[in-house]
Amino acid sequence: MKTEIYCGTYTSHGSEGLYACTYEDGKVTDSRLFSAMKNPKYVTTIHNEVAALGDFPNGSGVALISQEGDFLDAISYEDRTSCYIAAHGSALYTANYHAGTVSYLDVINNRMKLLETIHIQDGAGAHQVLFWKDQILVPCLFLDRVMIYDDMLNSQGSIRFDVGTGPRHGVFNKDGSYLYLVSELSNELFVIHAGDWKIEYRMSVLPNGETHVRDTAAIRLSDDEKTLYVSTRTRDVLSVISLDENHKPSLKQAVVTGKHPRDFILVDNHLLCACRYSNCVICYELNADGTIGAETSRVEVPEVVSLAAGNPHE
Repeated sequence: MKTEIYCGTYTSHGSEGLYACTYEDGKVTDSRLFSAMKNPKYVTTIHNEVAALGDFPNGSGVALISQEGDFLDAISYEDRTSCYIAAHGSALYTANYHAGTVSYLDVINNRMKLLETIHIQDGAGAHQVLFWKDQILVPCLFLDRVMIYDDMLNSQGSIRFDVGTGPRHGVFNKDGSYLYLVSELSNELFVIHAGDWKIEYRMSVLPNGETHVRDTAAIRLSDDEKTLYVSTRTRDVLSVISLDENHKPSLKQAVVTGKHPRDFILVDNHLLCACRYSNCVICYELNADGTIGAETSRVEVPEVVSLAAGNPHE
């Protein structure tokens, strides 16, 4: 089965917009410009279409794009591009790192409507939007907090971290009982019990327990929920962290990859890594024990910083 991989980029040194490549049987091939636009730095899928952040003539916002790469709709509502976009049901949520805002857009019949924007704090470093039951969580790097809201974006409290931690991205396990969250500034993993939001474990994601070298970025959880994968741009490394039956983490492997691995995704039994300064997407085989194996392929994608997988097809 083939899977289209959509590649978000910056458009400052060679990129022309949103790119795509094809994954099949452990290989990534056919890198191509999917849709010309400015700074589509994060990308997701919704209703079998593609949604990407971007800059437009009248401001920054979101573009909705068909599977053929044609613009279906575009909406501008910000002065600077957000850093994250996620689909949830028929809605899109964006987080703006610079403005410290979260926005909520409805998507109906391939048209978007901005319903709400909340302002957390200027320069809050809002980096992601996570969904848990009827709540929404927003890691805010410079506040050292994960803000919690209800589904109408009313404040419900926060999870607090030590000063200088810089919470960035997280992922829930399948039953929603645990949140695994990484910090950009302190290079740590936090294992958090959902609901009471108690931090049960914390550890460095780098070899030798190194912390505070900055730039830990993305986190993904394996389908069997036994392994976490984390990228750190400063070290150009992918960390493999095993979880025991009590969710206790331990560092299992650290693999040097391309330059500036800002994002990666898991597809079948492979890991696809977006390396911004190497201008490529690298595909690695995953071993039976969850460790990262050999590189199986790579394709050139200029300034690539995010990845999203479409639906598999023949």
